[in-house]
Amino acid sequence: MASLQVTFGDLRAEVQRYMGFGRSTDYNDLQAGQKGDVVACIERGLRQFYAPAPLPGESSAHEWSFLRGLGLVTTLAPYTTGTVSISGTAISSGTGFTTAMAGGIITVAGETRRITNFGSSSALTVDRAMTTASGASYEILLGVYDLPADFGGLRGSISYRDGDGYMPLRLVNESALQMMRSQESIRKDTPEYASIVPKNVSDPVDNDGTAEQVFTLSLWPYPDKVYDLVFSYTVAINNITDNPASNADDNNVPAGGMFHSETILASCLSVAEQMVDEFNNPGKMQAKYQERLAGSISFDRRQMLPDGFGYNSDNSDRHTHLPSRRRIQTVSYKDVLYP
Repeated sequence: MASLQVTFGDLRAEVQRYMGFGRSTDYNDLQAGQKGDVVACIERGLRQFYAPAPLPGESSAHEWSFLRGLGLVTTLAPYTTGTVSISGTAISSGTGFTTAMAGGIITVAGETRRITNFGSSSALTVDRAMTTASGASYEILLGVYDLPADFGGLRGSISYRDGDGYMPLRLVNESALQMMRSQESIRKDTPEYASIVPKNVSDPVDNDGTAEQVFTLSLWPYPDKVYDLVFSYTVAINNITDNPASNADDNNVPAGGMFHSETILASCLSVAEQMVDEFNNPGKMQAKYQERLAGSISFDRRQMLPDGFGYNSDNSDRHTHLPSRRRIQTVSYKDVLYP
């Protein structure tokens, strides 16, 4: 059965036609500038759809349910295997260092330093020189962990399995977490606090680099054992094509599925309108996109959220699990319907 899901090829053909390049014209026959305009309209249209402006009368933008991911961060237990030798800022050992240890701290004979670089399974670099030593015992603690490469924002809380329940961590800003680290001695325990900060891959965060922005999770106290931290997050979606100069990715499909395909197309055409047709038909496609966006958001709210909020009780009466006592009606606020 043929799918109604729109593809990159479908979007490309429709944008080509709107821009006057011919819907049936082979993409590879277009000039480089024309290809650039077509791909720019599609990419801008997708960004506009995935991060929409608030609808009229609403104070916040809609967050698409299909851009939800489930993340897992597994903490590192304190590492003390074998011994180390120290020469200035160089730490060497015959045991297995890992790339995850970069960003952690190492304590040797009462001196604590931050690990700035992973050289190999037997070599680390710290931020300041330590007292020369050979065959010394040590401990490595890790309080900073990489979040998924497509992490675009936290949804809800971060929790871990503890006995019979999931215990949430308290999310604070990084300055508060650093203050706790500075006010207490090095503490190993169950993580209680967390903060999310951009990761400095090599240089401070700025626009003068080619690496995409990624994020890290900072924890306090330092984990005293292995914990599986789970959380829901907003996915930062990838580009729909890696080959803008050819039609090699025509079968790629944008996130959103068949139900949002017309909205995605309308978004791309509204950008094409801004580029080539704003004087002849000002706002025509933009109005169409806004109409389709409202429909997509309504569908997403009704189909992807829970059926109800549960029984609304003040506990003054006897609690019962009978269906008749549960609140299953939808709720509306300012003409916006919520399940």
